[in-house]
Amino acid sequence: MTRSPRPSPPDGLVYIEDTAAGPGIASRLGIAPATVRRWRSLGRGPATFRIGKKVVARISVIEAYLAEREREGLQARPRAA
Repeated sequence: MTRSPRPSPPDGLVYIEDTAAGPGIASRLGIAPATVRRWRSLGRGPATFRIGKKVVARISVIEAYLAEREREGLQARPRAA
């Protein structure tokens, strides 16, 4: 049985999992969807919210979250002498 693609989220938003419209939160972060769900239950990770039964995040929030992780990683690295 072939599964039809998931409907796309509204413009500027992404679901946890990938859709026909593109990568979801998990793919953008390089983690499993279950990890996004666990982080959400623990109050960690990028800000998400519900639209009906679907969990979504703004693409801009995902990008800001990644940029902040990058800044933290660069600050934690010792500088070469």
